Amino acid sequence: MRQSLYLLPGTMCDARLWQPMISALEVLSDIHFDFHFLTIVQKPTINDILDDIKQQLPDEKVVLLGFSLGGYLASAFLLKYPQLIEKLLVIANMPCALPEREMKERARAVAWIKRNGYAGIARKRILALLDKSAHHRNDIVSLIENMDKSLGQEALVHQLLATTKRENIFHQLALLNQKKYFCVGENDPLVSISSLTDFQQLDKNMTLTIFEQAGHMLPLEKPKALAHWLMGNLTNHT
Repeated sequence: MRQSLYLLPGTMCDARLWQPMISALEVLSDIHFDFHFLTIVQKPTINDILDDIKQQLPDEKVVLLGFSLGGYLASAFLLKYPQLIEKLLVIANMPCALPEREMKERARAVAWIKRNGYAGIARKRILALLDKSAHHRNDIVSLIENMDKSLGQEALVHQLLATTKRENIFHQLALLNQKKYFCVGENDPLVSISSLTDFQQLDKNMTLTIFEQAGHMLPLEKPKALAHWLMGNLTNHT
């Protein structure tokens, strides 16, 4: 069996985010995967970013997997271009507007960076995204630091400015017949499991998986479990 998979990363992440999961899939799966790493280009609005993602995709239905910000963009892409999506898989995200508190924090961060420059993501911030069981994982911390350093200040400011204004789109997604698979870590500080559970009740085509002892960075914290989740959903034809 051969399967193409199109992957959208999160804020200040690149293709390296997916490598642990890919390594696990190579060991566990009989499926031959063709991975296509999508990028979040520097466009002024989410709508513009979605149009660019369309240019990165073939003119046929695809399986789209998004993590965090990439999960929101993948959901919004399904809503805008439903004819191009076979299945939607979302890791660590809700297709909703950001909380007012987070929007204000982003505005303060952009203002501070513009005044003082950007020295890279703080270790304290990285640890806040991880489950406590992963706080000793220097390999994860280093990878997040390196992705952040590679993308740099310009990319961060763009991603914060262009993607803060999000809409609540779940009710619209629920009207679409495509299968939608969401997963989240039980200790993700950025995602409300109760809200996702409520959403699941509205959409007969949505399934939700919760990973124990996991935070926000599921592709790095739980690559093997995520590989199993992915395999199960890609072979599910019901």
